[in-house]
Amino acid sequence: MNLLLFDPYKVPFSRRESWLCVSWLAEDESFWLRNLRGGDEHTDLGRLFRLSPIDAAGLPLQGEWTLRPEALSFRCEQGRLELAFADADTLALTAQGIGLRLSLQSKRYDYAQRLAAAVHISCATQDLSARLMLGEGELQLDAPWQGQRAERIACELQPNRQGRMTAALHLYRVQPLRLDLAEFEPAQASAAADFADWLALTLGVTPELEAARELAAYITWSCLVPAEGQLKHPAMYMSKNWMTNIWSWDHCFNALALGAAQPELAWQQLAVLFEHQHASGRLPDFVNDRYAYWRFTKPPVHGWTVAQLRRMAPEAWPAERCAQAYGWLAAQADSWLDGTGEGLPAYDHGNDAGWDNATTFLTGTPLQSPDLSSFLILQMEELVALADLLDRPEAAAQWRQRADALFERLMDRLWDGERFVAICAGGLPSEPGADSLIAFMPLLLGERLGQRLSESQRQSLLQRLFEPGRFFTAHGLATESQTSPFYQADGYWRGPIWAPTMLLFVDAMDRCGRADLGDELARRFTAMAARSGMAENYDAQTGAGLRDPAFTWTSSVFLLLGHRLKDCSHVESL
Repeated sequence: MNLLLFDPYKVPFSRRESWLCVSWLAEDESFWLRNLRGGDEHTDLGRLFRLSPIDAAGLPLQGEWTLRPEALSFRCEQGRLELAFADADTLALTAQGIGLRLSLQSKRYDYAQRLAAAVHISCATQDLSARLMLGEGELQLDAPWQGQRAERIACELQPNRQGRMTAALHLYRVQPLRLDLAEFEPAQASAAADFADWLALTLGVTPELEAARELAAYITWSCLVPAEGQLKHPAMYMSKNWMTNIWSWDHCFNALALGAAQPELAWQQLAVLFEHQHASGRLPDFVNDRYAYWRFTKPPVHGWTVAQLRRMAPEAWPAERCAQAYGWLAAQADSWLDGTGEGLPAYDHGNDAGWDNATTFLTGTPLQSPDLSSFLILQMEELVALADLLDRPEAAAQWRQRADALFERLMDRLWDGERFVAICAGGLPSEPGADSLIAFMPLLLGERLGQRLSESQRQSLLQRLFEPGRFFTAHGLATESQTSPFYQADGYWRGPIWAPTMLLFVDAMDRCGRADLGDELARRFTAMAARSGMAENYDAQTGAGLRDPAFTWTSSVFLLLGHRLKDCSHVESL
């Protein structure tokens, strides 16, 4: 039995490859069973049933909710209630001394029926049916019919004379997949065993980070959804709170955390986006089970990702897979480079960079940002490596030539002799005082930069990056300088620390020959995440978690950096 408890008010309760979760919604001050199909466009966040512990008179009870990977529990003076996922579609319930009210957020065409062995509930607006079965106790249904729908739907479960209640709730589309009563203890044991298997494959970390490792493992395990609809593989959502899509750079960081121990699942995290790749080579902004969204895209970090995945598990990359990746990456690179001629690729919007509201974009677009060219140079370097593996010397030579040419244009146009700058193609000047971390992303080019910049220039770049009070804080790297007039503690990409940028800059330090600085960034970020949870982003000055409090790419980056620290734990911090 797992003894480590998570915070159910921040971390949803779910199970691997389930569309269902139980989570706290602050605006209702209630726990809800939710259906996550359809992505984050749900105006009601997929609410299905409000879960309300009640006493014998049907009055709500106050108590303590706790979460373990295998069960969500409620305890109060009168008794206890426990829930476990028996499978991806079935919630098993047990209670002692107290009851539970399940209230459907009834909408158009919703209704409920008493059947011989169960209550059938139509959740029409979500294209689902629910089958509620009672094992022990009593069940009362309140669902007055109004001609086309029930006026309201509530099921009240109460214990029997011995104070015990057991029940199961099964959700399905057309026909129920199970007619038996799922029992709590086997359900709990099944979930515990499945999570234990996942945890055993999760990257190891230093001892002081072990508790946070389990939280990160739980978030990544529980945020997997099954192959369904537009998703051709099991896929890791960004969260089961409200960021319920797969964005087309987030998935790369989740793939990296799986790359060593679960290379096939890591490959699937890449494929789930690339299988939607447009004929032009462009990737959608995000996908979910119902559709892909195309108005924006995300930066081409994919070549950088594939190179690392191949190093982690070379046996998982036979020639056929390398050829497929080559096709994906080549088309994506061309989609950014076509039409640039002798110019530089540009972003049309901050959303395309993944740095949605970064101050770099204050002057407008198209924006020739130094990170975009840097990512494409790395992508072309990986295309060279793949072409060599596939015995395509002409293709390798072409990609090498294109990478070299783009690097020269980057240095000629976006390096001003002291720093990298972004240029609005419309000719507008930079916003005075804006100072975004994105301008330092060319440090990823490491060795190439060393061939073009003097040692003093390289050291000056690093000094600016680690200058106290600017980007470098006790917790990592702020995305906007703390001295900038645009800095905001909760400003999204105008201040907070983000996991992906931390991993990118740790790698950049390695490529610049400063692994010690990479270790320090890893140490600060993992300590913050261990203390503040796996949040979407963090206050750069206090380290407090911000926005969505249970994010997968944060969990994945924490695991990658925590694992790195296992191998350098002897190194003294700065």
